[in-house]
Amino acid sequence: VLQARLPEGRARVLLTDAGHDALFDRVFVPVLHRYGPFGARADLANQVVAWELMNEPDWVVEEWERDLSRHVARPLPFETLARLVGRFSDAVHEHTRALVTLGGGRARNLWAWDDDQLGLDVLQVHQYPDVQRPDRDDDLFGVPAEALAVSRAVILGEFPGNGPGQHPEGAAPPPITLGEYLEFSLGAGYAGAWPWSFSGTDGYGRLPVAPLQEFARAHPNLVNPRFQP
Repeated sequence: VLQARLPEGRARVLLTDAGHDALFDRVFVPVLHRYGPFGARADLANQVVAWELMNEPDWVVEEWERDLSRHVARPLPFETLARLVGRFSDAVHEHTRALVTLGGGRARNLWAWDDDQLGLDVLQVHQYPDVQRPDRDDDLFGVPAEALAVSRAVILGEFPGNGPGQHPEGAAPPPITLGEYLEFSLGAGYAGAWPWSFSGTDGYGRLPVAPLQEFARAHPNLVNPRFQP
């Protein structure tokens, strides 16, 4: 994950052409090649569905004052970030057979990642609606994918896996269960739904097992054939 909160010297990596060249030549391309079909770990090439340059870039875009994080000391102009994304997409397509995506942090900004010059194959949008802050972002639950007016398939890249039962202090997610999110995303034409989080990373906790099992039994064609109910 790229971050924009960097000392002056490191910030030049993200803000200059020379920095971009070094980043791709020394980091991105070697990693992509290693896990591509002709690299040292070609055995894993088919295990990587997609690569993404950055998670939730909305917080670092200089022009997006509504979303820009106060923790970001040196925001990135959107044009600079777009060039990075486009170049990364080209590198993924050249060195791997995987897709390219980007974990968008706000639904209202989804349109920006749909530009052809960015080269993304599939879009992501993260959803953490809060009934106490309804204006923070667009709540997509109940909104079909085709209504988002983008040309690429859309994945619900993050959403509360057990919002009604477990969430961080101060958050107030709507009473939508994991099972309801999964069934909605499938019926509404989304390309996937990835609940947060399998590892219990933060206050949203681990996923409840029962809704996953119920979904798998209802849609056996969508799950790993080794799944045991």
